[in-house]
Amino acid sequence: MRLTILGVLRTKGRAHGYEVRRELESWGARDWANIAYGSIYHALSKMAEEGLLEPVDTERVNGRPARTTYSVTERGEAEFQRLLREYWWEYKPVVDPFQVALAFMDALPKEELLDSLRSRATLYRSAAERYEHSIRLKTMAGAPRHVAENLHLAAAQCEAAATWAEQAIAKVEREEIP
Repeated sequence: MRLTILGVLRTKGRAHGYEVRRELESWGARDWANIAYGSIYHALSKMAEEGLLEPVDTERVNGRPARTTYSVTERGEAEFQRLLREYWWEYKPVVDPFQVALAFMDALPKEELLDSLRSRATLYRSAAERYEHSIRLKTMAGAPRHVAENLHLAAAQCEAAATWAEQAIAKVEREEIP
């Protein structure tokens, strides 16, 4: 969340919470970032308290609650650069609860295991197609071109998972596993 918000503010120069949210929505961030849009405002406040952001303006429009516009401080820029490099150069595995269940595949009856693997393969292929379709339809209008690489990566991961599921089906059918 920190890297994402700092990155958006670096790109825009300054923005308030709703602008950050709109920008992330235009980037399709819901599909590739662990962002709860409602937590953006809390994160902005917290990062301002930590000196990573500075409030540059507060305005009230049409009786709505006041909204504060923020920009990145030097300390925020340093944190952005640190996080950017950390995430580019270090491998951080994503923990998928399915992998925990996978360790206990032998507890499922064979037909249920096969049905679930077939369903999972279909779901993975469908998700990969949705990611690629989103890119083709340019649903990320206004987003920098390189942001679409997040969706390409997600599609590739889904394709790999579908291939794994199909191979696992064959192994179960040959009684090599579980």
